[in-house]
Amino acid sequence: MELQVIVPIGPNDKYDWVKRCLDSVIKTNSKITVYNNSEREDLTKLVNNYNVEHVIDKRLPKVNMALLRNKMLSLAITEYPVLVDSDVVMPSDGPQKLVKTAKEEKLDMTWMHYAYTEKDLLKPTSTLENNPNLGCASLRVKAVKEIGMFDERYERDEDIWIYAKLLKAGYKAKPINYRCLHLNLSHKRDSLRKSLAEAKRNFRRSVYDAQLLFDGLAPRAMLTSYAYYWGYYITAIIGIVYYPLFLLYLPIIATGLYYYKSGREMFYNLIPGLSLAISSPYGVVKALYRKTKKDLNF
Repeated sequence: MELQVIVPIGPNDKYDWVKRCLDSVIKTNSKITVYNNSEREDLTKLVNNYNVEHVIDKRLPKVNMALLRNKMLSLAITEYPVLVDSDVVMPSDGPQKLVKTAKEEKLDMTWMHYAYTEKDLLKPTSTLENNPNLGCASLRVKAVKEIGMFDERYERDEDIWIYAKLLKAGYKAKPINYRCLHLNLSHKRDSLRKSLAEAKRNFRRSVYDAQLLFDGLAPRAMLTSYAYYWGYYITAIIGIVYYPLFLLYLPIIATGLYYYKSGREMFYNLIPGLSLAISSPYGVVKALYRKTKKDLNF
């Protein structure tokens, strides 16, 4: 089975992470293609130490993950290229498992969920865990071309977009029961500092979520998440009017504890969730403006 792994390297990538990523993918018995638009001498020299196809490009004017994914797929030479972000350590049999599963089950997108520690690599995936990501994933190139490639309006959340777009168009997408190691712990939310940093990022993320909604691509899990976190605000408002209604917090909190399994983990995820919910009116207005601008072609 012919395998190809495509790794993007950007200007803000950490040298040590890139090295660990390349050290891992080189062991997968795959053709490795590195798309390097970092314009950094240290990273360019590092990549040149490996027996890989090294494609050097100019730095993007601004971060646009959808555009980056389109550039990566333009380098694909196999039916199912494997995309591995430069802050990810790929298991040696990871690409084979992704592509084999995709072919056997006729999938158009498949991915591994992240682990943030070596111990978590052994943790089985849960039915409640359905977070599409392109950090260690495989896409069927023909399917992506048939839906018009990645929509470059989605500068962020391009992984959610491609998942929803493929499903709406009648294609198949699902994860495999396997994990890759994510070296970037900023999304792990295991401390108050990281939780607050994620909350700050979420103020802008709601724009892309609103775009998904207006494009008819909002996943049910995303809508459920917004409804859950808005429940905290709504309960606070109606509880002020009639105090006994504060008891509605009990099932809301119980749901969170059931999902996150611990009060601490629930709390660290609650802060970014509340941030995402409260910023949604801004996201809706911004997304409407973008949609109107696109429809009127100006």
